[in-house]
Amino acid sequence: MKKHRRHITIDNLKLLLAKSGNQCAFPDCTHPIFDDNNLFIAQLCHIEAISPLGQRYNSKKSTEEINSFDNLLFLCYRHHKETDNIELFPVNRLKDIKANHEAKFSESYYNYSKEVLKELINETNNYWGKIENLQSKHKIPDLAIPININSNILDLFVVVNSSLKRLHEIEKVLMNECKSTHFELVCLALPNYLKILEISINQIEIKIMEEQILKSPDNVELIKNLRKIRKVFARVSQYASFND
Repeated sequence: MKKHRRHITIDNLKLLLAKSGNQCAFPDCTHPIFDDNNLFIAQLCHIEAISPLGQRYNSKKSTEEINSFDNLLFLCYRHHKETDNIELFPVNRLKDIKANHEAKFSESYYNYSKEVLKELINETNNYWGKIENLQSKHKIPDLAIPININSNILDLFVVVNSSLKRLHEIEKVLMNECKSTHFELVCLALPNYLKILEISINQIEIKIMEEQILKSPDNVELIKNLRKIRKVFARVSQYASFND
């Protein structure tokens, strides 16, 4: 039986800490995760174990699934030992304990002070206000590339993908017109770099959407779009290859 590697990403750890409320997840337990001296005094636990010898081990799960946010919770030492009793604490019960605990802290997803948040928001608003002002004073107004400061990340991906589509159209023209004089540049280098750029952009888009879903798991439209993009990217990852 395979033993999974313990590899918990920083993003999963940050998310888990943010939704823990600095408390053991066991019902009615207020044992802190970090004490007043910032000393870690709890335990990071897997619901389904890493090792075949561990509690609730599931051989069907991948290493990524085993180390995912959904399979992790913080417990104090006492309740970690108590939950080793798999008859009293099967997978479903521990998942319920985790969900009920995290639901209490969903309103304060990131536990920053109001002053810090206000400063960050003001800094962000001031920056984009400056960009808007600079656009209005563009040196060559008739040739200015419009910048919509209210665009969100997904809006920008629409623009990027549209530009990529145009680049592919230019690529086809160059293939027809210049391949005899600049074969390696037009037929090899250009399409290869376009493929790398397109794959990288798709990966970034998927990862950003995955992070947003962690914050808004009830966003049906976002989930639908993510599944669609993942399906397309799966095909790309199987067939994309360099021109040679």
